[in-house]
Amino acid sequence: MMNRQRLIRFGGMAFIGSGLLFLAQYLFLRPVPAPPLEDAALLSWLSEWRFQLSMADEVLFFAAVLLIPSIAALYRLLVQVNPVLTVFGCGLLAVSVPVYIVLVIILGRLVYPVYGIELTPESYRLIISFYYGGVHCVALVVGIATILLSLVIWKSGLGTFTAALGLLTGVFDLIGSYPWLLGEGMILISQLLFAGWFVMLGVNMRMIATRGTD
Repeated sequence: MMNRQRLIRFGGMAFIGSGLLFLAQYLFLRPVPAPPLEDAALLSWLSEWRFQLSMADEVLFFAAVLLIPSIAALYRLLVQVNPVLTVFGCGLLAVSVPVYIVLVIILGRLVYPVYGIELTPESYRLIISFYYGGVHCVALVVGIATILLSLVIWKSGLGTFTAALGLLTGVFDLIGSYPWLLGEGMILISQLLFAGWFVMLGVNMRMIATRGTD
């Protein structure tokens, strides 16, 4: 029992850290405009925004890694409430981790030199298209996972407000997976909800673990 409470407490801390790091990544990328198509303009864009892209790349790695203990702890907390939805939701979240790591590799290739290998503007355009495709995919996966887990959270000790915020977050994740159809305001709301839900979930998990050890 004590080990379970420690896992939930640590998972809560990891969720908080992951949410804050995802928020930092969004803030680093927010001022970066869409990449231009012309060769010279694209190379200039990469040079001008190299710092923001590199910092977003670094924090994304740690945000994804922190999801591993977070998912394990959330599974232990929710599996007895609804095993089917918990396995499905946590499984989808687990799938998102390697996708995020691949995005780290792709984004890093835009800003970090590799043994002096020079890329052409056409190669950069291909890498950028892979990145946006990965972002679209992971937003769909996380959005569905968030909705499923929120349905379980509704019946758990994590609270109805956390569940309601999770449902709203999941819907906005799905909407935000189509950024080319939305304005900047909707995308910002989606990103803030995503990070905020992770932080709130982590705080509530730590509270439950603390009460369990009293």
